[in-house]
Order: sequence, then structure tokens, then C-alpha cells
Amino acid sequence: MIKIHKFLLTTLCATTMFAEVATIDATPKNISEFKQVIDIRTPPEWHNTGVVKGAKLITMTNDKEGFLMSLKAAGIDTKEPIALICRSGARSRAFAEFINGDNLKIINLHGGMSSLIAKGYQTVSPNQ
Repeated sequence: MIKIHKFLLTTLCATTMFAEVATIDATPKNISEFKQVIDIRTPPEWHNTGVVKGAKLITMTNDKEGFLMSLKAAGIDTKEPIALICRSGARSRAFAEFINGDNLKIINLHGGMSSLIAKGYQTVSPNQ
């Protein structure tokens, strides 16, 4: 009985600490719904395809705290939803799971830039 209570308590604590990462399709309409889009691709990828207008360009890293500091330095409000995008949605999904916690509201844009561009989204230069 005590083991069951410990398990339930541990599960409850884990669920409140780590909200589930939401996944939505990367479409021009969905992109327009977010004030905070983070493009986690590499600089060569940004230059190859262009980027979402207004997106913050912060390459993913294996340093969670460093990445969160980069978000804050870029003016990202971590109390508001943060949409992550990569080329296909696979890296952004894995990275969203990696940085999830601390009451972050992370949204993975499934299909990534490839899908977004295929659906007619006009990217801008990463230098803008």
C-alpha cells in the first residue's frame, strides 16, 4: 500500500513539473498564431531556406540551462507559449522534450520549415 502511494505521489509530482509538449502542424496559419517562434536549426540551414519572419534564431544545444539563458537574453517570455521549429519537426520535438519543465509552454511545429515552405509560406532572410 505504501509503495502504491509513493508511486502515485511521484507520478503526480512529475506531471505537474513537466507539462506535455504540444505538437501542431507547421502551417502559415498556425505560425501566425504565435508571438514567440524559435528556429533551432543551424546558421547554414537558416541561410539555405530563409526563416520565419520574427523568429528568434537560437541553435539547439545539449546545455539546457545555457539554452534557457539564450531565450531570456533574446527577450523570450518563458511564461508565454514558445513554438519550436526545425527542418522537419523531428529535432524540435526531441529538443522540446529535452528542455521541457519549469512550467514552460512548448509547442513543436510538426513538419518544420520543409512543410511550412511547401504550404506556401514566404520566408525572410535570417539577416533581417
